[in-house]
This record gives sequence, C-alpha cells and structure tokens, in this order.
Amino acid sequence: MDNKSALSLQSGKSYHPLQLIPYFRRWAPSTFRNLVFTALLCLMISALISISVVVYGGTLSWRRLYQITFFTFVIGYTQHYLYKAVIYLTRRYPGRTGWLLHPLWQGIALPIGGIYIGYVIAIGILSGGSFFQISNGWQEFIFSCCIAIAVSWALWETVQTAQRQEIEARQRAELQAVAERADKERARAELKTLRAQIEPHFLYNTLANIISLIDREPSTAKHITERLVGYLRHTLDASRRDDATLGDELTIIEDYLEILSLRMGERLSYSIQADSRLRAIPFSALLLQPLVENAIKHGIEPKIQGGHINISVHATQTFLFIDVKDTGLGFGIKPQTAGSGSGLANVRARLKALYGENAQLSIEQPKEGSLLRITLPLLNQSPASFN
Repeated sequence: MDNKSALSLQSGKSYHPLQLIPYFRRWAPSTFRNLVFTALLCLMISALISISVVVYGGTLSWRRLYQITFFTFVIGYTQHYLYKAVIYLTRRYPGRTGWLLHPLWQGIALPIGGIYIGYVIAIGILSGGSFFQISNGWQEFIFSCCIAIAVSWALWETVQTAQRQEIEARQRAELQAVAERADKERARAELKTLRAQIEPHFLYNTLANIISLIDREPSTAKHITERLVGYLRHTLDASRRDDATLGDELTIIEDYLEILSLRMGERLSYSIQADSRLRAIPFSALLLQPLVENAIKHGIEPKIQGGHINISVHATQTFLFIDVKDTGLGFGIKPQTAGSGSGLANVRARLKALYGENAQLSIEQPKEGSLLRITLPLLNQSPASFN
C-alpha cells in the first residue's frame, strides 16, 4: 500500500475486515460500528474454535466454551487496538508507512503479537493477576489461533484486492466521465462550427433575395426581413441558453422554412406537427436544421415541381421521435442529390456525444422523397404525460 492509500485510512473509522461481506457495508463507517463488528468477528472465530475442538475429539463444557469466548474477545480487541495504533502511526509518520503497512508486518507479525499479548492478558485476568501463568491447554488454543491468523491473512489480502479493484473502477469511471465531457465539448464546438457554416450562407442568400425584391415586391421583402430577424433572434437566444427546448428549435425551423418558401414560391410548402407538451422537452440547438437543409438541397430543389416538407414529433414510453419527411427526389436518385453525407455524420456524432448510444439518426427511402428520423431517449421526463 502506498503513502496516499495509507493516509486515506481513518483510524477506527474507515476500515474493518467485515466490510468484505456486502451485507455489512450498509452501515456507515464509525468507531462504534467497528467495535460492534469486532465483537461479531470474535463470536465467529470462537464458534470456529469451539467446533474444531469438538471435531478433533475434545470435550466442550460450558466452562471451556466460556474460556474460549473470553480469550477470543480479549485477543480480538487487542488486535483491534493494535491495528488502530498502527494506522495512527502511519498518519503521524507518513515516511514510515512502507514498513508499518508491509504485508509481513500486517499479516503475520502483528496478528501473532496481538494473539500473544491478548492471551497473556486473558490468562492474567482469569488467574487473578498472574499475567504469565500458562495453562495446560495453551498449545491447543494457540494452534486454533494460528488457524485464525491464516483466515485473517486471507481476509486482509481479499480486502486489499477489493479496495484496489474499487479504486481502479473509480478511476475508470472518472476517465469515462472525462471522455464524456470531452465529447460534449466537442459537440458544442461542432455546433459553433456548424452555425458559422450555416448562417453566413443562408444570410447572404436571403439578403440578396431581399435586395432583389425591395423595388418590385416591397411587401414580400418586408415579410422576409421580419422572418430573418426572428430567425436570427431565436437562433442566438437558443444558442446562449442551457435550457433550450424542442419548441425553440421548431420555432427556428419555422422561420427558416418560411424564408425559404418566400424565396422558392410555390415550389416549397411545409408543415410542423408537435404537441405543446413535447415542445417543452430540452433539446440541443441546430440538431434539426441540417436535416431540413438536406431535404431542401437533395430532395426538393433538384425537383422541378418542388415538394412538401413535413416535420412531426411523437413519443412513446421511453423515446422521442422527430421525423423530417419530404416529397422531393430522395437521396442519391441523381448525382446532385447524393451529397457528401458530412452534415448527417455531424448530427450522428453530436447525438452520440449528447445522448449516448440510445440516440440515433436513421434514413428511410419511401416511395416518394425521403424520411429522416431522430430518436432520442426521454431523459428525466414523464413519458406518461406525452401519451
């Protein structure tokens, strides 16, 4: 055990061999708990010694049972306070931790010393003060205590192994948490990059369209300008909030589609279907816009007569489903509709970073157009209220 592990031990509070048994871990560490645990351990050992006496042909009278129990308790509590003293010394003198907590010292020297000291004290008490009087049966008792040493040694090693495994598991969990935080940070960075890519392109095209309409269709130019202001305001607001909702995202998409429908005229129509309760669900900004952009770019724009985009949201007991369906050409029907797939790949990466393996993006090819579906786990929600 290294110095750091040793210093983490609290004398008489944080450790007891019975903690190896899961049942005994339900009690919070305390000095009183460890005293009670030592009493239970002494009872177990005295029972084992008594059974061994009977098995090997000895006579087990009530007097002898009392003596075995008394000796075991005196030796057990001697061991208890010896270990407390050692742990106290490791905290007081951290430079000597190496040899104070060496397995040979902890597993052999200290138990044997504790047995001898406890045995002598018990003999002294039973004999009325003669602390060095040894009875005729001391060999049998010492032999039984040596068995207890072996059990204690195995128990100690098992506890140390369990503690090491617990530390390793905690370290793995910490590393996993760091990795998850890194994934989320990467997702936020990708969101900023995505916004930087989407907004200038969309903004320039829209402003150019407004300029062309100012003289010949001023009312349409005004309408597009109002929608553009709403789109930029809603996007900026959602990106700055930690509690953005699906409703915020759908409002952004509605502004976006309204602007495009004004620019494309009758070639584009749209509908959004989402219950008000579903709109209140927390949702990461700009997860839907790449899907809508794909539907426009790869489905509707290449189609001469245009098409319709329908965005619908529904939920089950455990999952939320968001469908983006269009009546365009569909992906890959023509070379110009195939695309590089980077936008959808970014969405998949963000879904995994934000929601884990339970979230996914799927693509279906119905008879007409395409269907993109985002599936999210309902985290900290009340699914029953959505049915």
